[in-house]
Amino acid sequence: MGPRCERRASGEEAREGYLFVLKEALRFFPPAGEPFALLDDGQRHSATVESYPCTCRGPERPHEHWFIRRPGLRAGDRVAITAPGSSVEPYVLDIVSMR
Repeated sequence: MGPRCERRASGEEAREGYLFVLKEALRFFPPAGEPFALLDDGQRHSATVESYPCTCRGPERPHEHWFIRRPGLRAGDRVAITAPGSSVEPYVLDIVSMR
């Protein structure tokens, strides 16, 4: 297994069914739009890093928000994604529910 990226899911992520990918974590994943294998709860899925334009910092500071679709998160869940150790292994998603 390779490096690991961890964070807590927000209420917005839980409501909207996605996990934000912070800008500093983008290099951890394949380029945006490129599918990659993700092992989630024992099931292998295809995932992609996606984005949407945003002006949450004001119209003079437009930017992108990056995310991976993942329904079923709860606010406060600790989410960890481990990068594969080789090109044939999937990324591995682990969720520790805080409920």
